[in-house]
Amino acid sequence: MTPPAEAERAAGIECYATVGAPCRARAKTAPEDFVVEEQIIPQGLAQEARPDYFPLYRVEKRSVDTMHMARDLSVALRSRVSYGGLKDKRAVAVQYVTPTSLRADRPLKVIRESFTASLIGYVPNPLSRASLVGNGFMVVLRDCCDEVGARVEESISLAHERRLPNFYGLQRFGASGSGTHLIGREMVKAQFEGAVRRMLTAADSSDREGSRMIEEAMGAQRYDEVARLLPAGKDVEKMVAKELGRHPGEWIKALRAVPVRLRRFYVQAYQSWIFNRTLSGAIRNGEDISELRNGDNWAPATEGGLVTSGVRGVRETPSAGAVPMVQLIGYAFRDYGSRFDAVIKEVIEEEEIAPGQFYVKEMQEVSSEGGFRLPHLAIRDASWSIADGTVTLRFVLGKGQYATILLREIIKPRDPAASGLA
Repeated sequence: MTPPAEAERAAGIECYATVGAPCRARAKTAPEDFVVEEQIIPQGLAQEARPDYFPLYRVEKRSVDTMHMARDLSVALRSRVSYGGLKDKRAVAVQYVTPTSLRADRPLKVIRESFTASLIGYVPNPLSRASLVGNGFMVVLRDCCDEVGARVEESISLAHERRLPNFYGLQRFGASGSGTHLIGREMVKAQFEGAVRRMLTAADSSDREGSRMIEEAMGAQRYDEVARLLPAGKDVEKMVAKELGRHPGEWIKALRAVPVRLRRFYVQAYQSWIFNRTLSGAIRNGEDISELRNGDNWAPATEGGLVTSGVRGVRETPSAGAVPMVQLIGYAFRDYGSRFDAVIKEVIEEEEIAPGQFYVKEMQEVSSEGGFRLPHLAIRDASWSIADGTVTLRFVLGKGQYATILLREIIKPRDPAASGLA
């Protein structure tokens, strides 16, 4: 059995579902090779402007992450904005955004170098994650091995059988080696100094000399120098270093220089890492993730299996077509005695944390109660074609699911970043 890459194991991804040999292929050689479009159901969509409705924008972005796009769009609209989910920077992505204020400006278009936002209607409430049904993907794999057709067929077939694990992809944990989940771990353990130090000293793990100089400046408490040494593009880390320069030793104040949504993301990344470890452990234990078992939490599935809602208790009688659900650790975690709960308890015991620590008293705004997640990928409308060593795949996944998790089963890369999967 092929072992996962070191970078995947560091993210808690410790197994494959497919048994085929590794297959050479490259994803994301250009932004157009990875296209994702949100599928939403905007409740109460109106075409005519109304003062009590919020403008809904269709945003096409290229080579920019969602948070930076949202920051620039909020300036243009003069309002904070709300969106359904985060989208990969190395892609062409279409997503939907609303302002959160009825006083926001309502231009027909906002055009920036990395995105274009077009007004398409009006909705009674700001967009939320609940509006998102799934994501449609068009992915091109280039320079593929001769056996790629068999690898694609095996992976898609297992996905339709609900046997591909629904791991969080590497993008969830930071593309530059910063380890967002490790920052989140420090925050959950109330080790705020550790969170700041990890954020600043791991800002560019590929530059050893730069990292050494940053660590030296941190050790000498030359925080303004740290800000100057941080590489271009590390705007958030520079803000933290500058805040620390103004208030040495005030680690919580320094962390609060980070936008609250990103701080929450650090904690959520730690939850995601624990989920990956849990799912890996369950699969190693021989658990079948495709079907509901007695004692599982469960939920009815709609929209072709993509959407789940109303998670039910382990003692309730499942409805037809119900699917198993796995808890995401948080302060509301409860041991229901399920097969997955047993693995979660093993992971958090190894981590030396308790669920209640996800209520972060010193920084309550990042606290997370947890939730539930499907153990398997939910896929729909999958098709593919092969020509001259190039594969084009089209498919729809449930919200919060990663196309790269399907692609890793096809490629089994030794270096996920070099293969375009990180």
